[in-house]
Parts: sequence; structure tokens; C-alpha cells
Amino acid sequence: MGGSSYKLNKMATSIAKLQSIIPKSFHPIAISYVFNSMVKLAGTAGIRIESLTHKHAHVSLQNTRKIQNHIGGLHACSMALAAESATGILIGMNVPDTHLPLIKSMKVDFVRRCEGGINVEASITDDDYKRIHEEEKGEVLVKCTVKDESGKEPIKADMLWAWIPKQRRSK
Repeated sequence: MGGSSYKLNKMATSIAKLQSIIPKSFHPIAISYVFNSMVKLAGTAGIRIESLTHKHAHVSLQNTRKIQNHIGGLHACSMALAAESATGILIGMNVPDTHLPLIKSMKVDFVRRCEGGINVEASITDDDYKRIHEEEKGEVLVKCTVKDESGKEPIKADMLWAWIPKQRRSK
């Protein structure tokens, strides 16, 4: 899953345990099951977590009838969901259990018709990783690239994530 110098949160601990007991070829199925049971809409759409470390996530979404638009391509919202899921699982892997991860904004530009399914690659920098673990609250723009089966980018997406303490300080 990738080395970490910080204490693992519950999500990262669960995924690390799965990866230690399940053969590598089954990691995508197991991690996807855990994620999709926590994020119901992702499960409904069929989000698949292909690979995951503390600084990188690869998510795929197949073009199935239930998430198609009127012309047979992936629906705009399903592509945005895949980008949000890839970036969100990275934040979820890193935010301490004492904090809440929250999406602050999502900007999605639709630049071309989607051909087939999509793959989303999301990553955070070493500096972002450090900030998430050390700052009481903050925000980070998580980079992601969305490519369809033709290898082209049907959307450009920017996902701004924040983290805040679960307990508010008393005034």
C-alpha cells in the first residue's frame, strides 16, 4: 500500500489488513467491496478501485446501461462520481480518525464525448500528504486524470477536499 510515517487511520488499517491476507490479484475486488459498502452511490454505479496507496488511487468505471446517458455514453454524473471517488478515497486513507474529510468543491469540464468506460488516476503530493497528517484543518486540490477507452480525456476535473476536526472546540 505504500510506506507511511504517520499512524494509519481505520480505513487505511482495514485496507492494509485486507492486502496482507488476500492474494494481490483479489485486492481490487476486496478494496472495491469495502469502499462501495461505505459509499453507496459508488456501489450502485459499479466503481472499482484498481489500486490504492496513500498517495495514489486508480479507479475504473465501466460503461453499463444503468449509468449511461441518452446517447449510450457514460452519464456526466457517473464520470464526476468516478473522479470524486478516486480523489475522496485518497483523502479518506489519510485524514486522521479524529477528523472528517469533506469535499469542498468539484469543477468538471466536459471536453469530448466519452468512448466506453473510464479510468481515473488521482494523486497527492508529498507536501499534501504531510499537511493532511499535521495540520488541524485544511484543504487540498487533489489532482486527477480521467481517460476513456480511447485513451483520451472526456472530462477535466478538479476536486477540492478539506479536513476538519470531528469535535468543534468550545468557545
